[in-house]
Amino acid sequence: MAAQIITIAIEKGGAGKTVTASNLAYLMGDEGKKVLCIDTDPQGNLTSALSGGNGITSGVYNGRALFDMFDGFRYTKTKDYITETEYENVDMIPCSAQTPRINKRIELLIGDAERLKDGDPRKVSGMGDFLYYFLNQVRDEYDYILIDTQPTRDSLLLSNAIYAADYILIPAGCEDNSEESAFRLYYECNKMKQSSTSHLMGAGVLLVNVDRSAATDKKIQEHFKEELGTSLFSVAIPASKTVKTSISRFLPVCYMAKTQPVAKAYVKAYEELKKRLEVK
Repeated sequence: MAAQIITIAIEKGGAGKTVTASNLAYLMGDEGKKVLCIDTDPQGNLTSALSGGNGITSGVYNGRALFDMFDGFRYTKTKDYITETEYENVDMIPCSAQTPRINKRIELLIGDAERLKDGDPRKVSGMGDFLYYFLNQVRDEYDYILIDTQPTRDSLLLSNAIYAADYILIPAGCEDNSEESAFRLYYECNKMKQSSTSHLMGAGVLLVNVDRSAATDKKIQEHFKEELGTSLFSVAIPASKTVKTSISRFLPVCYMAKTQPVAKAYVKAYEELKKRLEVK
């Protein structure tokens, strides 16, 4: 069965995209599922989190990262840019210092892609199709493909990550800017689902870094529930200093501190995600 592609996105920075991606990847792999993670954020935080700290400045992935895969387009094969992570069953296509150049590279590649003959598997119909083209090469080898994204609204690479998705997971904090960003993306996803060219099947919002004792957080949670209904995950990820520690140690919190409430919440979020994917 082909992998389900899950893109984790919200334009708001610091909303927990990478923490959510790394913990879901770890939980999936720990369950025995084959997982491929794609780091499309130029900051490279997911790459660091899954490699024990090999960030974009380390140069470890120079020449064999996401940009290099895009750069060759007609001649490169996805499997040549997949590397193992620190965690069993979890692979990734890493970020490098060249990742920001992908947006410009896509603009140049589209001419080559459109000139290919109909029926050629390398032919793509638009600038949002490139990542989907690459993921389809290895989709049958994985159970899940997770795509971490950058905090922006205007990026061809982000458009590629959203277009490739079967499901969009939107992590959002309990504050006004995050709420606005989450609603905007959620409604955009609903519009995409109506398009005949989209294969997006669903979108959901996961509240993160929630202070259960704060009146403001409770009020915003209630607003999310009123606005989104069942599209809001029933579990919320609590605020925890353990998350900051896990980030500094380049470890998923579910690996580092399995008994902590935040780790248990991510376990519940994963269980809920699986149910959502079953009925999408």
